[in-house]
Amino acid sequence: MGIKSDTWIASHALAGMIEPFAPDSPRGVVSYGVSSYGYDMRVADEFKVFTNVFNTIVDPKAFTEQSFVDMKGDSCIIPPNSFALARSLEYFRIPRDVLCLVIGKSTYARAGIIVNVTPLEPCYSPDTEVLTSNGWKNITEIQDMEEVATIDSQGEMEYQQITGKQKTPFQGDLISVKGRNLDLLVTPEHFLYVKSRYKESYEFARAKDVYGKYNFEMKRDAVWKGEDPKFFELDTAEDDTYKQLNVVAERVFKMLEYSEELSTRKLYDGLVESGYKIVYENLDYLLSLLVSKSSLSVKKRRTGKITNKVYRLSKRISLGEFARIQIPIEDWAWFMGIWLSEGSAFSRPKGNYAIKVAQIGTENREIIKRHLLKLPFDFVEEELGFKALNKQLSTYLQQYGHSKEKHIPNTIRNLSPRLLKIFLDAYILGDGNKETETITTSSRKMADNLQEVILKAGYASIVRYVEKGQTHFLKGRRMSSGNICKIRISRKQLTPKLCGKSFSKVPYDGFVYDVTVPNHTLYTRRNGKSCWSSNCWEGFVTIEISNTTPLPVKVYANEGIAQVLFMEADDVCGVSYEDKKGKYQNQTGIWLPRVE
Repeated sequence: MGIKSDTWIASHALAGMIEPFAPDSPRGVVSYGVSSYGYDMRVADEFKVFTNVFNTIVDPKAFTEQSFVDMKGDSCIIPPNSFALARSLEYFRIPRDVLCLVIGKSTYARAGIIVNVTPLEPCYSPDTEVLTSNGWKNITEIQDMEEVATIDSQGEMEYQQITGKQKTPFQGDLISVKGRNLDLLVTPEHFLYVKSRYKESYEFARAKDVYGKYNFEMKRDAVWKGEDPKFFELDTAEDDTYKQLNVVAERVFKMLEYSEELSTRKLYDGLVESGYKIVYENLDYLLSLLVSKSSLSVKKRRTGKITNKVYRLSKRISLGEFARIQIPIEDWAWFMGIWLSEGSAFSRPKGNYAIKVAQIGTENREIIKRHLLKLPFDFVEEELGFKALNKQLSTYLQQYGHSKEKHIPNTIRNLSPRLLKIFLDAYILGDGNKETETITTSSRKMADNLQEVILKAGYASIVRYVEKGQTHFLKGRRMSSGNICKIRISRKQLTPKLCGKSFSKVPYDGFVYDVTVPNHTLYTRRNGKSCWSSNCWEGFVTIEISNTTPLPVKVYANEGIAQVLFMEADDVCGVSYEDKKGKYQNQTGIWLPRVE
């Protein structure tokens, strides 16, 4: 076991071991920051100064709050032959294979001040899922450097990179928090993210301390800013055919100039005879390029040889090349909602790149038609819905799956709440029920994505998986099919209240898991029910400051108080302080002496 140097301390601190991390301090203060073989931590501006007014005996087994007077400020005066408790300004996350020794700074030691500290040394059941930047993942599958969804003190959601993972053996009773909209299974020491009816903000409280109580509520929603671009840009289809279009266009232009009777089919046949490779369905694109030329436009209007279909396309496609197509983001968000719920995209060997939006009924046809007309693609109404031929669009959409493999692109999932609501309205029009606020899909990944989108839109939801053969209802019809997912949107029940019936104890013998993030919060899910909860966090350090002199002593807040030495073991310990459920683990403030 060797003591760690300044370079090791700095690299680990920047990775999340010490927060906030100070590389060094200015002159004129009690020094803090990294030293050659240690880190000088600071003392925060919160103090508990000992008083003997209410006690005649100091009993470590029966210590009360009345033994201290709370103080807050830039400094603290400790009476003669008395002491005070404080906490570190830094927050420590000590690796499992590291031991820390803490020594009071010589500046205070030489003034008769003795500094002592409490020890520096996870959690969820393994069926818990966590929302990451790549969708929902089981907590046992979270990777190093993964980004997970967190929430800050203002209720704003963001993704943060994890700073640690925990896997700990546990034997005993887990605490179940369960209700219509909640389902958590955690260790008794695990922190929940709750709000007391007597307070205005959410805070962290141990599951065992909340167990059986009525005055708390949990949180299911969040504030998400997201992206709000003006347009979505559809990339050019990368294909040799399109690279040759300008050359082909010149050939067609000459053919049209020297012929008064030339149909679209004759144009295609003439190109094939001339040795040009282009599929018949793509000829519309080619003609739309040409019709932008004024001379041809006049000829088109006079002879009608180029169809209105091609003329409409010409307004939306630039002359000379197939550049990226810009689509107003509101129109694109709506289209992706209806296409992911009711659409398909495919290509055939002969080059037929098609996009379809199914719609058998008549009540929604006009709504869908009105939105499709806003797009730079020529959708044609058919008996079973709408169809368009477009290689760029079809190729793009095909990557988002067919039927049971469909999922939502990141470009949609990261949009602002305003745009996500447009997307959801269109999706519900296709595969949802507005009256019951439910959505049905055969894709489990789609269900997971929808739950994320619903959260970012400002709501919450529950996902229920219906096994093959079970009966379900879709738009009022009784159906029985293969495995499906049903998502129920909650627009109001976003802060479910806890009551005595919400809690129970579940015997458990196995591993429990957790991850650590700077915000100390995770968006978790169990059995399809999601809510905000806490992660494993190691805590601040409680500091005992003793005045051994016959005079009052001044201690300076936000300045150095003690040096932490880091020693890395040759092997990871078999049982850690946390494994033993150390009584001072997970400190959140200044903790008094305790015996358990």
